[in-house]
Amino acid sequence: MIRALFSSLILAASAGSALAQAPAQPAPDAPPTDGGVDGAATGDLSKAADVAAELANTQPAGDDLSKAADATAEVASVPPAAPVPAAPAAKASSDDIDLSALGLDPAAAAFDDKLNIYGFADVGFLAYHFPRPIPPVIPDQDTKTFFLGNLNLYLAKNLTPRVRTLSEIRFTFLPNDTINPDGTFISTQANDATEYSRTVQWGAIIIERAYVEYDLTDHLTIRGGHWLTPYGIWNIDHGSPAIIATLRPYIIGQEFFPEHQTGLDLFGNHTESGFTIGYHLTASNGRGGAEAQSDIDSKLAFGGRLELDTPWGIRLGGSYYRGRYTALETTAGVSPETYLEAAYGGDLQFDHGPLHIQAEAIGHDRHYASGVRALTPAGFKPDGRDVGYYVLAGYRFDHLWSIMPYAYYQDYRPIDPAFFSRIWSIDAGLNFRPSPSMVLKAQVNYASAPPGSAPLDNGATLQFTAQASWVF
Repeated sequence: MIRALFSSLILAASAGSALAQAPAQPAPDAPPTDGGVDGAATGDLSKAADVAAELANTQPAGDDLSKAADATAEVASVPPAAPVPAAPAAKASSDDIDLSALGLDPAAAAFDDKLNIYGFADVGFLAYHFPRPIPPVIPDQDTKTFFLGNLNLYLAKNLTPRVRTLSEIRFTFLPNDTINPDGTFISTQANDATEYSRTVQWGAIIIERAYVEYDLTDHLTIRGGHWLTPYGIWNIDHGSPAIIATLRPYIIGQEFFPEHQTGLDLFGNHTESGFTIGYHLTASNGRGGAEAQSDIDSKLAFGGRLELDTPWGIRLGGSYYRGRYTALETTAGVSPETYLEAAYGGDLQFDHGPLHIQAEAIGHDRHYASGVRALTPAGFKPDGRDVGYYVLAGYRFDHLWSIMPYAYYQDYRPIDPAFFSRIWSIDAGLNFRPSPSMVLKAQVNYASAPPGSAPLDNGATLQFTAQASWVF
């Protein structure tokens, strides 16, 4: 818990690394997204330049990773004298990937079933000051470091005119530098027998999502597999080139809602008179020690989401999740940690020209089963409620690489007051888009806690993060 929290406070290196989404530009009869423009796969330099201009003046959403990748590829490979007609508009299959922008148009006369490969990556710099060291989580009071945050690869394919599949894999250097139970750090250095036993560092992969989905009707799709939980604004569009900031809010990093689930997601949308209502119903293994492979306690988790997109640039949403968490048994004869949990949240997004405002508030209840309450150095974990919120505002100009100054305030009050009873922060930064497929960011964070709240104890942290992210 401590390590996870201060990873969100200190390192902007997660797949969802921070994020504020973009102005909504939904296509007719398409699930609402958090931004984007039509026409990314155009086919000549002038059209690709138009796409670049449009994307530079908006804040792309997660599905715009594919649009920016297409625009970049078209500019690089298509000669001006050989324009290709724009692809016909198509209904997007889900809230996180625009298949028509990828050339996967189920309504097209010639069915396209090619495999599409694209992705994103980011690198960054971090400098922070803490009131005092907190070994082993915060070993140094002052730190300066460069880091590789994300290297994510997408694989998308049309299987039939009504069936699609999407996989996303993050490559990482984990588990290197993670903490053992005794407080020491894991090292993944090894001797490479094929290179005179020279030292190398091995890493791993994180399967962000892998699913197949089928259009039951024009307004209803069923998805099965491992998917990102449909809640709020921040979780679905987690690609660093598609978001404004460098750091995720506490309520997102702490996963009041689970970041991923494995099971079924029934979703769709309906548009009438300029209003679009979107809906999700989910059933999954819930959260647990092996949620992607099995439901340890054989208790399914259920959730849902409703959102309303208006013609005035306002989007309102509400989400709910309820399930039972069960950890893996790590000590023979000792019952694993188990508790019932429920998460509920509301979100609002407003876009008016270059102005972007968004906010989320989330609550998370936890209730332990008898005899399986987890023990920490501060005592048994209590029942209770996490609550938190954030508010973000930004304004994108049409010059200086489409510069967007932005700021957000956040407040987090955890269940367990033994570590701290409350923490709040103010973040401010600049976001630049020199091209549709590249984003440069710089951000300052000031965080504080009330007296008696370890480890800050009426102190404050200061940190600076810079990031370059790109689509490929």
